[in-house]
Amino acid sequence: MTRVATSIQAFLQLEHEAPFALRVQDLSVIGLRAELARELVVGSACRVVLSAGEHELSAGGRVVRSRGGELAIGFDQLAFEDYERLRAFLLARATDPGALGDELEDRLGYLG
Repeated sequence: MTRVATSIQAFLQLEHEAPFALRVQDLSVIGLRAELARELVVGSACRVVLSAGEHELSAGGRVVRSRGGELAIGFDQLAFEDYERLRAFLLARATDPGALGDELEDRLGYLG
C-alpha cells in the first residue's frame, strides 16, 4: 500500500490515558508512521484523530512498532465517512494519484 509523506498533527488515545499529540510522517489507508519520543507496547489498542485537510478523522488501530523515536499504527477500525476523508486527503497529496486511486479501489472490500 502506497504511503503518502506528510507532516500533520494527530492525537493518540491509549486505553486509560489522556490523548497526546504526535507528528505523522507518512500515512496510508491502512496505517501511519509518526515521531514519538516515548515507546509504547506493541499490540496496544488505540484511537487516532487526524487533522486531514479541513476535517478531522478518527481511526481505531493497534501499535505495530514502537522504537527509536518511531511509532507505527495499523488501522483496524475506520468508518466509511472517515475512509472517504482519508482517501481524499491521500489522493490530493500523492505523487501518483492514479496509481493510489487504483490501490484504494482494490482495498475497498478490506474496509467492509
